[in-house]
Amino acid sequence: MREPCSPLPGTEPVSLNHNPNRYLDAGKQIPLFKYKMMLKKSAILRQISPLFLITLLGVGLPFAASSASAAIPRGVFSLGSSGKPTKDAVLDNPDVTGISIRYGWNDLEPTEGNFYWDWLDAEVARATAAGKQVLLRIGTQSGKPDWVTAAVQRAGGKFFTWENDGVTTSIPVFWDPTYLTKKKNMIAAVGAHFTNNKTITIVTASFANASSEDWNVPHTPDLVTEWFSLGYTSEKMLNAGQQIINATMTAFPNQYVALAIGNNGHVGATGNLDPTADYVARTTCEWAWDAWPGRLVTQINSLSTVIPEAPGDEFSAWAVLWDMLPQVGAQMLFHCVNDPDYQMNGGVPLAPSLALTKAINLGLAYRLRYMEIYQIDVVNLPGVITYAQENLL
Repeated sequence: MREPCSPLPGTEPVSLNHNPNRYLDAGKQIPLFKYKMMLKKSAILRQISPLFLITLLGVGLPFAASSASAAIPRGVFSLGSSGKPTKDAVLDNPDVTGISIRYGWNDLEPTEGNFYWDWLDAEVARATAAGKQVLLRIGTQSGKPDWVTAAVQRAGGKFFTWENDGVTTSIPVFWDPTYLTKKKNMIAAVGAHFTNNKTITIVTASFANASSEDWNVPHTPDLVTEWFSLGYTSEKMLNAGQQIINATMTAFPNQYVALAIGNNGHVGATGNLDPTADYVARTTCEWAWDAWPGRLVTQINSLSTVIPEAPGDEFSAWAVLWDMLPQVGAQMLFHCVNDPDYQMNGGVPLAPSLALTKAINLGLAYRLRYMEIYQIDVVNLPGVITYAQENLL
């Protein structure tokens, strides 16, 4: 058996035992936020009736692992470019659990109701042959078909417009009924095609994604004003999220559904979209756990060396992720190899292997089940990938 891989110098893992909320072993299928609620309730019960509490414990608290717990994917998932084939070096790497396949909605459904499956089928088949799992992500925003936009326009839908990295961009508001209907129809079709394929173990859902499948609700003060002028409310966002999650869970009964979360920002008394920055993400995740027990994986797609240490800052997305343990995952913010801007290290120069290892260690402190790591790093930093895989498993 191969000896465990040691951390690179200066990148030793953060202790996983530092937080007083440590509560369950990896097999227990109850999120931390539920456990905290149960602790509060049990404290009240102790005050009311010790005998009643003993009776309750005799019946058994719902800590038993679900039948699906052992199947929650663990390890490294290699993240390739949308519509580009996975490199053979990734498929041949024993330290890679799976591949994250990205494909644009416009490529999948170039005209309404007419689907092109060949490319996705071929990539999934390659993963199957290599013994890899698949995390499937359809690009519903950056890869949105023109016919969807035209349908929203014909229906008189509203559009949000902002400067996206210097490019003027307009998207249907997240709660637009026409957009949601077209998106749910596509999700149903993809589910009908793939849910019985055992290679695909995770599919992603998104509803607050302005530019990619990552959580992104632009919220500078002027944009907050624009959102409100378009009718933004927290309730509309929550309803949109519930529609998309329900559609995805229904279409993929044999897969886990991963939701990448984030904050909507809080920039002052007149610049707040929601009651708290984490309100929509937290409320959605907690709702989804109750509506679809054991099916949701909460993840964040900005893992780097500069994230807050576990358990995260108050009202942050990382704190939400912590409270959704144990079904959590993450995606690296960017790749470390061939990035002259050192985005993974906050713009500060650092060797790629050190930057990736430091980010991995911060992620391990959040007890992630899996990490999506960019393919270029998987290919070029095999020692770090081995280290990540061994610790995640």
